[in-house]
Amino acid sequence: MASVAAGVCLGLGTAALWLATTTPNPYGAVANAQLTKVFAASWTLVFGPIGLLILTRRAGNRIGWVALALGFIFAFNSITSDFSTLSGGPASDVGLTLELVGNVGWLMWVLLLGWFLLLFPTGHLPSHRWRPLAWGLAVWAPLYMAAAVLAPQSMSAGAPTPNRYITISGALGEFLNIVLTVLNVLVLPVIIGPLIAAIVRFRHSRGAERQQLKWLAYWAGLTACALVVSVVAPNPATILIANLSILGLPITVAIAIFRYRLYDIDVLIKRTLVYGATSAAVAVSFFLGLVALQAALRPLTSGSEFAVAASTLFSFALFQPIRRRVQDEVNRRFDRSRYNATRTVDAFADVLRDEVDLDELRADLIGSVQQTMAPAHTSLWLRERIS
Repeated sequence: MASVAAGVCLGLGTAALWLATTTPNPYGAVANAQLTKVFAASWTLVFGPIGLLILTRRAGNRIGWVALALGFIFAFNSITSDFSTLSGGPASDVGLTLELVGNVGWLMWVLLLGWFLLLFPTGHLPSHRWRPLAWGLAVWAPLYMAAAVLAPQSMSAGAPTPNRYITISGALGEFLNIVLTVLNVLVLPVIIGPLIAAIVRFRHSRGAERQQLKWLAYWAGLTACALVVSVVAPNPATILIANLSILGLPITVAIAIFRYRLYDIDVLIKRTLVYGATSAAVAVSFFLGLVALQAALRPLTSGSEFAVAASTLFSFALFQPIRRRVQDEVNRRFDRSRYNATRTVDAFADVLRDEVDLDELRADLIGSVQQTMAPAHTSLWLRERIS
């Protein structure tokens, strides 16, 4: 069954990718929209194999089925969008119908993403208390689909424009408008609920499960940053990075579930924090130095080459001191045990330079070992010198 589903996903993904590269962009001259459309079609080619791999190696983990379903939905929406464009778009009946089918498909994406957050990484809910939310998602999505298609008002909540799709008028239509309004109000808990479940699971997790959730949180943080940058400064490079970061989700899930180099995530997080904060601090110092030097040198020189060169040298000189300071702060906040151990060893090294009494050195050494390694028992044996 899983192999058949994965084969269907790969077939649909291949067709979606071919259509995305050959079909005109439905958004006209919107910058970088074609690149995003191609990446959206290719998501299926990544989610499908990862889902099959999870179901093959971890048969009881429902995340595999969620990954396959996500791949199917991505391909389905991409294909319907391209066929809608080829059929004349909303101006034709066929194009309007295909657009409706694609819009309904995106609601399934919200449902599956919510289930993913509820089930990751074990494939089971964090506890039985979250079962009503899982069932609520399953009920909310089809109800929203039906109300959005049939209600007289637009699919956008509260929009005054009439629904372009099939509508029901009269008392039943007014009732559907009320239902759609209520379902739109429930969008926020539908989105936030699974996020809270993932946070609660992380707070109560230990060992390998906690590391698995760290991988997901790391991916989410990087992707959020990439998406913000692509919105603030849209260009082919930022759009490419944002789409590549989204493609990292199934890869991150595979690393977490199969526990491949699972504990390397702590090193990745710390290095990202250190070099990210250091780069930001150096960039701020560069621009502040550039502005200050240009203002100071404007009466003396009309060019800014000297100011740029001086700011560059100043920022370069600051890099290592800032990196060390940031790394110490990150270790102090996120790796307290290692930070304390390093401080203890440094303090003992200072004692070695000045202390000459053997009994005092023995006591200091035993104290340092107890603070850094916390053994159940500590003893020190020194061989007496034979005269």
